[in-house]
Amino acid sequence: MVREIDNPAGREFRRLLDEQDYTFAPGIYHALDARLAEMAGLDAAYMSGYSTVLGQFGFPDLEMVTMTEMVENAKRIVEATNLPVIADCDTGYGGVHNVRRAVREYEKAGVAAVHIEDQTTPKRCGHIAGKQVVPREQARSRIEAAIDARQSEDTVVISRIDAYGSANGDWEEHVERGRIFADAGVDLIWPEMPDPSREDAVRYAEALHETHPEAKMAFNYSSSFAWSEEADPLTFEELGDLGYEYIFITLYALHSGAHAAYEDMRNIAENDEEAQFDLEGRYLGHETESHHELSFVSRFQDIEARFDPEARERMASSEGFTEEQNDPISTSTGDDD
Repeated sequence: MVREIDNPAGREFRRLLDEQDYTFAPGIYHALDARLAEMAGLDAAYMSGYSTVLGQFGFPDLEMVTMTEMVENAKRIVEATNLPVIADCDTGYGGVHNVRRAVREYEKAGVAAVHIEDQTTPKRCGHIAGKQVVPREQARSRIEAAIDARQSEDTVVISRIDAYGSANGDWEEHVERGRIFADAGVDLIWPEMPDPSREDAVRYAEALHETHPEAKMAFNYSSSFAWSEEADPLTFEELGDLGYEYIFITLYALHSGAHAAYEDMRNIAENDEEAQFDLEGRYLGHETESHHELSFVSRFQDIEARFDPEARERMASSEGFTEEQNDPISTSTGDDD
């Protein structure tokens, strides 16, 4: 017997999809990324598989990380933010039983949505040469198993299609699988693209909507491509008009953080304490200035004071962060815990 659960994050993600021309989520890989995304005013966050395996383990995206490790990372991210979190479920980590368990474990972690792809296992990043897709029937079974496994009707299931650009697929198969997954009842269809082609994004949307006009799609504004070097790069607004209602950049936070961290590491390697002075000149007075505020220290101090009679006295008689500060994020629930 399956226990039904409530999924407010999934409900919120569905609301965003219904009410906005498109919903964007940056690719992230840890809890602080999610908190920063919320502070910056974004609507959702995407736990990217490549970001997670590289950022947390230092691996390439070759399915070297287990379902349990991925779900545990998602749990930490979900606990750090009020944003709906979309999670990479890779191929579902095995057969249909594994797919079903993966969906339910992610639901228990509190994610709003999962995406499952049609690659063979072990899979790889869609932009690393050598990928293959499973037969249509097996691909459809994965998606149907994922949809059936949901313990909340609000959980969003996204089907990722890798046929185009794979060793054993082509454009026609790419489109046909979108139709098959639409018939299976998937919430969003993500056709992975091998390049930043405007033409491919347009013709895929047109081909799918010719037979399935109500089908909703997702688009990977992939970090594997140099969009700025395109003569006429696609805009988010254009993608939304084409029916790509969920748009994401897989490694946005990782590239942002890696670039900044490398430059500062190189600076301190060359300039000693002067690099710290330079860094302070950039973050003092900025929204991210206080790591105490970013980690909600004052909130946890309040909890200490409520349940430990001696805590307030210890804080008053010692040095350190004790100021009453507003949290950088105002939680919607008002729950101190």
